[in-house]
Amino acid sequence: MKIRISSDALSQELFKLQGVVSHRSTLAILSNALLEAEGDTLTLHATDLDISVSTSCTCEVLEPGKVTLQARSLFDIVKNLESDTLELETEENHWANLKSGSVSCRIVGTHADDFPNILDTSSVELFPIATERLLDMIDKTIFSVSTDDSRANLTGAFFKVTDENNLLMVSTDGHRLSKIETPPEDFDPEADIPAALTEGIIIPRKGLAEIRRIVDADDSELSFGLIDNNVVFKTGPMSLSVRLIDGSFPDFTQVLPRESEHRAIAEKSLLDQSLKFVSLFASSKTHNVRLSLSDEGLELYASDPDRGEAKKVVPVEYEGQPVKAGFNFRYLKDVLGAIEGDAVSIEIIDTLSPTLIRDPDREEMLFVVMPMRL
Repeated sequence: MKIRISSDALSQELFKLQGVVSHRSTLAILSNALLEAEGDTLTLHATDLDISVSTSCTCEVLEPGKVTLQARSLFDIVKNLESDTLELETEENHWANLKSGSVSCRIVGTHADDFPNILDTSSVELFPIATERLLDMIDKTIFSVSTDDSRANLTGAFFKVTDENNLLMVSTDGHRLSKIETPPEDFDPEADIPAALTEGIIIPRKGLAEIRRIVDADDSELSFGLIDNNVVFKTGPMSLSVRLIDGSFPDFTQVLPRESEHRAIAEKSLLDQSLKFVSLFASSKTHNVRLSLSDEGLELYASDPDRGEAKKVVPVEYEGQPVKAGFNFRYLKDVLGAIEGDAVSIEIIDTLSPTLIRDPDREEMLFVVMPMRL
């Protein structure tokens, strides 16, 4: 294989592979990228056997061929080149010679046949989805995906097409829950939606993180589909396939709290600032902060024998009986970080019931946080 290619173009495509290539796997080949040169195109592949990325860019193919090279090393080399173009040529022992301006180096490579088979996604039926909408759904749910591998069905976000042809994404780790439901753009209501999508699939956390990392919010064309037990996202020359989590997602509707009269509206930035201050006095073991609602405002209180105690009252719009509950302040901070509006709605029922938090301007999403014992 011998190619001449833009250094910037190759660097951009190599960047897309970095989150997928494995650095700790017992299979050394999984830290490599497969490069295939044919016609006027260089195609690059990377996989960790659960997530695969394929992408391509134009280049001058002087000799077609393919090879696998260490993905991280190649990316570090290419992004630090000063010259606009580079030449890459493989040797019989599968090492690669790279030349660019005054730079010349040899890179260890392996035979392309050693690389795992990449899922063929060319025949998958695709459905359009607005890029900003998908990224927004991920941002609103990924922080509450469980990291406990013993509950595998919670280590991903539940994603489905509802009966109303809306897109629904839900995540929970048992302590908090995030839900967002939104109509897709350019979605054909007469489309033959796969049964798996209407029943719901579970996309693993790493897959969600990779979508958010490598999909550009400015990309106008993004589509997704299912093949075998994988969800596939495509935009431009890039294709990302993610192996789905087997299992059933719990019936989250059972933990959604009923409508509460104890609803307060607070300024988000002030509440966030107050929570950060009071949490300095929270227990390092429980991270507990008490929230008390009354007509005097929302009082935040935390105490720890080794640190002391702190209290701060945030003015709120509230009419109702006094009510209080304790929370892990980190969960509250995560939710406030996901809300982009200027105000936040908090509905505390009692010390034991789930608390509902919303953005008053976005009724399509909600967050639930379970209280802690006071």
